[in-house]
Amino acid sequence: MKNTKPIAIAVAVVLAVLTLMSAIYVVDETQQVIITQFGEPVGQPITNPGLHFKIPFTQNANYFDKRFLEWDGSPNQIPTKDKRFIWVDSYARWRISDPLLFFQRLRDERGAQSRLDDILDGETRNAIARNNLVEVVRSTNRDPASIPAETEETTVLEQIQLGRHAITREILATTSPRVKEFGIELMDFQFKRINYVDQV
Repeated sequence: MKNTKPIAIAVAVVLAVLTLMSAIYVVDETQQVIITQFGEPVGQPITNPGLHFKIPFTQNANYFDKRFLEWDGSPNQIPTKDKRFIWVDSYARWRISDPLLFFQRLRDERGAQSRLDDILDGETRNAIARNNLVEVVRSTNRDPASIPAETEETTVLEQIQLGRHAITREILATTSPRVKEFGIELMDFQFKRINYVDQV
């Protein structure tokens, strides 16, 4: 009997520690948390940093980043309105603005990246197809540099109506409401690189 008492105390201490560890979770400044019970979200998102408590063993803490996240598109060969093929590589910055909606619709960042691929790549393709090549590769109607004076010729550039910057703003404006349905806010969208194919 004397030997069983220390063992029982040790078991009780271990169980108490495990219960406490399962009940406590820490949220830092860069995180937000959704608590789930049997896979379903309960309560409101936890966005305040610090020590928090949940029901041990039955509830889980699901962590999501508060910071700006990066979406890096796959380079795609896309035809312009005037049937010129170009390689377009784009990127975007986004953040999780509604963690509860984000969890319900997408579950995690991998699901978000997949959905952003569909939406941003698709709208990029549409925007390029609606505009001529000159609109995609230029941003302003700047004065061209003159050809050397001895040729007595100057270069005349075709005037643009929109330009690259306006096209990226258009893509951002079109896609922002669509991703908002998933608890995502798009912060920025840009063309990282545009390359001509050999024919161009």
